[in-house]
Amino acid sequence: MSRFLLVLAFVLSLSAPTRAQASPMLATGSSANSLLVSGKQMLGENGGSLDAMHAAKAAFERALADTALAAWGHYYIALADYRIADHLLAAGEENKGAASEHLKATVEHLQKATEIDPQAAEAYALLSSAYGRQIGLNPIKGMVLGRRAEQALKKAVQLAPDNPRVVLCTAIRDFNTPSMFGGSKEKGLQEFQRAAELFAREEPTDPVHPAWGHSRTYAWLGLAYQDRGELALARAAFAKALAINPDFSWVKNVLLPELEKAVEQHEQDRE
Repeated sequence: MSRFLLVLAFVLSLSAPTRAQASPMLATGSSANSLLVSGKQMLGENGGSLDAMHAAKAAFERALADTALAAWGHYYIALADYRIADHLLAAGEENKGAASEHLKATVEHLQKATEIDPQAAEAYALLSSAYGRQIGLNPIKGMVLGRRAEQALKKAVQLAPDNPRVVLCTAIRDFNTPSMFGGSKEKGLQEFQRAAELFAREEPTDPVHPAWGHSRTYAWLGLAYQDRGELALARAAFAKALAINPDFSWVKNVLLPELEKAVEQHEQDRE
């Protein structure tokens, strides 16, 4: 089923006057599982449309009624807010305030997820990234949030050192952090490569568990190669990202056009 049809079906389910909707328990047992899985499908690998992200978030919010899955519910609400913030920022600087509010909600839900399940490595890793995004929007917060981001990522690594999303978040941190503060682009590149290997071997046994990040890893790997001037390897990495997720707009509309400009400039410099 296409993502559009999934969103349409979900929206219709919200408005349908069924007897089940009259119950105060919006999601219990397998119903909550179904909401989380359908929300994951609507959210997709990298967010999809803004409508799809909001519909996915609504599904995750309904799943919170099942306390046994509340930690996952908060995690996925946070992931939806994180993706919505990314979408808004990509659309223009005028959305900075709205994006900031979604990142604030991301942090709040991830904090709830880790309170419910202190062993939630996935939540700690995403929390670290959310703090990083908040710092990017307001660098003056780096003095406080930088420490929180590091603590959250450290916890994630302790809990699940071979989780591909944990490794990806570590790689992004190392690649983007200046060397004077302990960052290393070379180390980041190696970690992107390791994350790609881990994603290739990942076989989730529970449909509720996260499975995103594979194509995003190749996008970052391409950026790391481009930063080193290895443009052919960068193009190959971007092609791999699109092979995994053909609708990855960041790669199609931003990274590949920027790479082609870099290739053109490189050829002109050689003439």
